[in-house]
Parts: sequence; structure tokens; C-alpha cells
Amino acid sequence: MIVQEKESPRPKDPMGKAGFEAEKQMAFFLRRAFAEASDVFVFNDVTFERKGERAQIDHLVMHRFGFAIVESKSITGTVEVNEHLEFVRNSRGRRAGMRSPIEQARLQAQLLQNLLNDAKESLRPKKLMGTVQPSFGDERFQVFVAISDQGVIESNGANPPELMKADRVVAELAEKANAYEETQGIKGFVKFVKAGKEEAKRLEDQHIAPFTDQELASIREFLLSQRKRQRTTKPPTVESKAPTAVERAAAPVSKADASPSDAGMKCEACGVSDVEILYGRYGYYLRCRVCNQNQNVPQKCEVCAAKAKLRKKGPCFYRDCEACGSPRLVHTNPTPAEG
Repeated sequence: MIVQEKESPRPKDPMGKAGFEAEKQMAFFLRRAFAEASDVFVFNDVTFERKGERAQIDHLVMHRFGFAIVESKSITGTVEVNEHLEFVRNSRGRRAGMRSPIEQARLQAQLLQNLLNDAKESLRPKKLMGTVQPSFGDERFQVFVAISDQGVIESNGANPPELMKADRVVAELAEKANAYEETQGIKGFVKFVKAGKEEAKRLEDQHIAPFTDQELASIREFLLSQRKRQRTTKPPTVESKAPTAVERAAAPVSKADASPSDAGMKCEACGVSDVEILYGRYGYYLRCRVCNQNQNVPQKCEVCAAKAKLRKKGPCFYRDCEACGSPRLVHTNPTPAEG
């Protein structure tokens, strides 16, 4: 499933255009392979932030066993890699060093891993009677550097497995997924028991417990909520008037309701209204998209203060209050187009 297409405008400078086309080509390969896959989610041209650091990822693939970060590189000549994993670009007879795209992708993966682990309690339910909290380990993250069709990879003392032509990345992802699959269930256990010492060690090393459907859905929604994109806000008209809390609660659902500020919920930690309601192990909770703090969702009706139930329909959350009538829209999570 393609969760996010590449949406950045095509640059006008030659180098920018070349990079744009390389990313576009890789996005095409991923779309052709995974557009109809229900348990593979592809994010193209996505940016995440954590504690002041930013990671712009060309392509992020989330699958049943983990994540793949793909860094696209436009190479019109050759790219050389020496034994120190130093990269040299050779184009039209000119040689120039370049930043290691492998290290760049690894840093992106590290930021993403830390971001996921910050919210692991809400993304992955505890196991073994609630005594073990699963996290997101290093084994769940792969990095690839995809070289465009025009480029040639020349090994000069090193052959890093992360570096390959763009059309090879999809095959590598499929092979890795198959390797994970062969360790699962009864068949995997039987294979492990019958294997020799070296084969058993290999199977043990590549065994990763798959994400459940619930975990996949939670992680996908979390990534959608965390991505950083440009937002446009319409200037208020002279005739516009902010509705009161009672008017907001009683008004029918409309497109104008679909913003956190209209719903009235704010972060108790930093006071902003850029918040969203998520579902975790202990039910619904409020998360601030600015300071990343979690807090409880109020259980009382916003109008009469009686105890009321929260109900979700799409991105909208309603408060069903028997005391003063129901339902009432109390919050709308940011849509993918706004997130």
C-alpha cells in the first residue's frame, strides 16, 4: 500500500532535477511491487523530527517484520567505494568525494528507531502477562542505497551490501521477508530442530517476531501523525466569528470542524492545540504533536461536566453524553493531508 506519494515539486536546477528523477524511479519500483500489498506500507519523501534533529527519508517501507530506509542517488557516471567505505563520484572525467549515503541512511534509521521507541508503550502491547514491553530493536531496520539506472557501481576494495541498483532493492526486500518467514510457526521450529549447528545459528539470528495487525495499524498511524509537512492556513475573513464552546459542541460535523483548534483540546504541558487522540493499551489518550507529551483524555462532557463516553468515527471523536444529549464533536485528528 502506498501511504504517501512523492509530493515535493520538481526542482529547476540540473542536480536537483536528477535527484528528483532518481527518487521518482525508485518510487515507481516500490509502487509496482507493493501498491496492492495489505501489510506493506510505503512512505515516499517523508520527514521526521526528534529533539531538534530532522531526518528526510526518500523512501520508507514498513512491513510485517520491520522497516527499510531507501536512499536514492542519481549517478550519471560511476560511483566508487574504497575499503574505508569512502565514496567517490566520477562524472564526465571529474572525480569528487561525496558524503557516504550509507551512513546517511543509517542516521535516518537511528532517528526513526528512537522516535518509535519513545512511543513503544502505545504502539506495542506488553507480552508475557504484561511483564515484558517489546521495543524496536536494531534487527528491524534495514538501509539501502539505490543507484539510478544511468549509474555504474565500481568496487574499489569494498562491496557494501547496502549499495545496489534501484531495480534490485525490491528483490532484496522480498528475499529478506522470505528469510524471516521461514523461521515462523511450526515449520520454522521443525526446520530449526533439524538444522545443523551453523544453519541453526543462522535461523536463530534471522528470527524476528512479526508485528500483529494491531501493531501494524498503530505504527502506521503513528508515522502518519509524526511526519512533518508544510501546512497552509487560510486567513480569517472579516465576517468570521469564533463559535462558543456550546455552539461548537452542538454544531453538525462539517469540513470546518476538522481541525484540532476548533475542537478545543489543548496540551496541558505546552498549551498548544496541535494534538491528536490515539488508542493505546489502556484506551484513548491525547498526544501533543509539538512536545510529544501524552496525557489522559477528559472523561467529562465539555458542556455539562457529566461523565460521558468517547466514540471514534474516522478521524472524528464524539462525546456521547446522556445528560445533555448526544453526540457532540469534541476533536478531529489531523488528516493525512494536514499531518
